[in-house]
Amino acid sequence: MEEENYYYLILKYLENSLSEEESDAFYNWVNACEPNKKLFFEAKAIYEAATSERRSINIENSWQRLLSKKTAKKNRVHHLWAKVGSYAAAAIFAVGLTSVYFIINKEKHEIVASCYIGGDGLEADVVILPDGTKVSLGSKTKFYYNSDYGQSFRNVFLEGEAYFEVKSMNKNPFIVNVNGMKVEALGTSFNVMAYPGDSLFIATLLEGSISLMTGYNSKQTILKPNQQFVYNKEIKRAKVENVNANDYIIWTSGYYYFYEQSLESILHRLGYVYGITSDIRSEKLKNTTFTGKFYRGQSLKELMEILSLSVPIKYKIEDHHVSIF
Repeated sequence: MEEENYYYLILKYLENSLSEEESDAFYNWVNACEPNKKLFFEAKAIYEAATSERRSINIENSWQRLLSKKTAKKNRVHHLWAKVGSYAAAAIFAVGLTSVYFIINKEKHEIVASCYIGGDGLEADVVILPDGTKVSLGSKTKFYYNSDYGQSFRNVFLEGEAYFEVKSMNKNPFIVNVNGMKVEALGTSFNVMAYPGDSLFIATLLEGSISLMTGYNSKQTILKPNQQFVYNKEIKRAKVENVNANDYIIWTSGYYYFYEQSLESILHRLGYVYGITSDIRSEKLKNTTFTGKFYRGQSLKELMEILSLSVPIKYKIEDHHVSIF
């Protein structure tokens, strides 16, 4: 298939307009190698960031302009690809998409330096920030920072889950902005889970110290290592618990840990990991708790079999949807 066709497949995927044949071609391509996956997630990040502005944007014209530039430089680019392979192809295309994103946001004077979307690999996607801070991204996680990063504050923005290993800079606090809340650190390691649709905001501290501020009151909470802050946005109530913090970052290596979690909350979390929806048709089962660990490499059916050994359930998996009886 021609290289340009892959770009159109990505666009059609993002617009949910792939035919069955195109869908097969798209998934075969995106799973063929890491550069293809990297290219797709960069394209997805830019597309979602742009469309979230709720403005009239002609994405098709932007892609056509990009492809026109590629055609004009076809001989030179083809020669370059022959030398450095598909990694260069991904990088060249990403530059084009990033420039489109900058143009879209220029009028609001908010220049996003980099935007990342967490993938669905067995291990977490890792981003290294300009100051050396390391960020591991969970599935379906959006993470970005603006062009003024590090000038006075090190502000980053999160939707989803991430594990931060912050480089110490005493004069430049590191601040995670997420769902109306802020987590501030100087040099420390901590995990934040706060997907947009979730009612809970959870921050877990491994090393150092962090302060937390919710958007609903001015009360500040300071965490010590092996403490976890849980804030329920629906009832506006917070609590601090002592935990084994290491259990809450094993997702970065492909494992997920649940401690006395309800079946409903477990399936909700799996929705991000496996890209599924679910419903529990028994009120009793919704509140049944489960403690355990599973590996991201296991299939959804294998995981449901593990759950059914611990909790007497019947289930049905159909078209990315799980029903529990």
